[in-house]
Amino acid sequence: MRKQLLASAAALITTPFMALAASASPCVSESVSVYEAPGFSCTVDGVTFSSISVNTIGLVTLGNFTPVINSTSTEFGLELNYAANTNGFNTAADVAWSYDVSGNLLDDAVAVFSGTTTGTGTSTLSETLSNNVTLALNSPGSTSVTFSPIASLSVIKDQNDFSGTSGSAESSILENEFSLTSTPIPAALPLFATGLVGLWGMGKRKSKKSKQNTALAT
Repeated sequence: MRKQLLASAAALITTPFMALAASASPCVSESVSVYEAPGFSCTVDGVTFSSISVNTIGLVTLGNFTPVINSTSTEFGLELNYAANTNGFNTAADVAWSYDVSGNLLDDAVAVFSGTTTGTGTSTLSETLSNNVTLALNSPGSTSVTFSPIASLSVIKDQNDFSGTSGSAESSILENEFSLTSTPIPAALPLFATGLVGLWGMGKRKSKKSKQNTALAT
């Protein structure tokens, strides 16, 4: 009986840790084609990115993806480096980036992009999360939004540059960051283990007492 209790305790304690330990490799600076490969995923301090796709329109040269860790605000994300330019009358350049993101648990998103405009040129960003949260920028800069903690999201980002009738627009960096909220599961595991050990101790004492009573009876 004691062996069964110990085996059960070991299985129950180990299984959650095995689940937590299974994660993607750390994100590193690599080309867009590497990040778009089927089945690719990577993590930035617990925030995992997968199913990445980038599509462009107009004069756009793609560079690479780079992990981003903002230690001051505990935000973790990816940065897409590229060069988008508009030349001529009413010309456009567009970068669309979609992906899935997960973590335990996500509770905010930060969107960032860099660029410049002149004259009638415009540079904008729109982003839609699968929990019906949206972010938008009408000029280069950053914006953020908080939401109820969630384990995973699908994200669609679209960055557009437009020259207008007498101007220009260009952009070079598109970034997304997420923060994680604390979860009680890991902290609860030691207490759970303590309870199982206590149950095992009670079973051991009952077994010992039963043996003593048997010996007295004989």
